[in-house]
Amino acid sequence: MRRFIYYLGIFSGVVLLGILALMSGEVIFRYFFNKPILGTVEISSYLLVIFCFMGIAFTQSQRGHINIELVTLRLPEGMQRMLRIITLILSLTTFMIITWQMADAFWKSWEMQEVRWGALPLPVWPVKFMIAFGSLSLCLQLLLDIVDEIRNNTTLPGRSN
Repeated sequence: MRRFIYYLGIFSGVVLLGILALMSGEVIFRYFFNKPILGTVEISSYLLVIFCFMGIAFTQSQRGHINIELVTLRLPEGMQRMLRIITLILSLTTFMIITWQMADAFWKSWEMQEVRWGALPLPVWPVKFMIAFGSLSLCLQLLLDIVDEIRNNTTLPGRSN
């Protein structure tokens, strides 16, 4: 599972490079050839959502999300660990709800073949699927983190337990 999450992070980075290439191409074509790339805004907004949700589980696996420890660092180690577990459980609960709702939204979008109209009409369901899939991946990573905290395992160098 950890390897899968790692590859999602790599995929997210590749998507970011795609956004960079698309936006750079748009600037070059628009200003040097006076020929903008059709659908750049639509495609880049889709890619941005994919970038964020495919990388969210990897970021969690690396403890890369914002963590404010101003008060908790002064608490006893056992209390810090208990608060980390509670926070992970609350995060898991929140993202389980997000996953469930986005899976439902994806299915409805798929059934009705929902399209976002603009310079380039694009189907909406692939993005909704990626949000649901990325949220599910984060749920799995949060489960791994909860198990690690309960076992008191250290999976990252320098990680405080």
